[in-house]
Amino acid sequence: MSNWKKVGPLTKFNKGNKWQVHIGGRPVALFKFEDTFYALKSACLHQGFPLADGNVKSYMVECPLHGWVYDMRDGKCLSLGDRFTKTYDLRIKGKILEIDMEGKENP
Repeated sequence: MSNWKKVGPLTKFNKGNKWQVHIGGRPVALFKFEDTFYALKSACLHQGFPLADGNVKSYMVECPLHGWVYDMRDGKCLSLGDRFTKTYDLRIKGKILEIDMEGKENP
C-alpha cells in the first residue's frame, strides 16, 4: 500500500544533486542524476553514516566514512554486491516532489 508524502517544491531542488530530507521524522537521502530523482534510506549499511553527505558520481553515491558505494537506482551496495539498502519511489505531482514512504527492500 502506498504512503505518498510531500518532499517539497521542485524549485527547492534546482541546485545541487544531493539532499538530506526528513519525511515524518525519518531521514532520507535524496539524489538527482540526469534530471531523475532517487531516494535511499539515509544510513549507510556499514555504520549508519548519512549517505546524503556522500560523494556522488553519475548514479553512484559513496559513503564518506569508509567508502562503501551504492547504486542510487536500486540501492545495491556495490562494495559488497549482495546487500541492498531501502529505496523509495518518487513522483512529481504538479510542481511538487512526492515520496512513497512504504519503501522497497530490494533483493
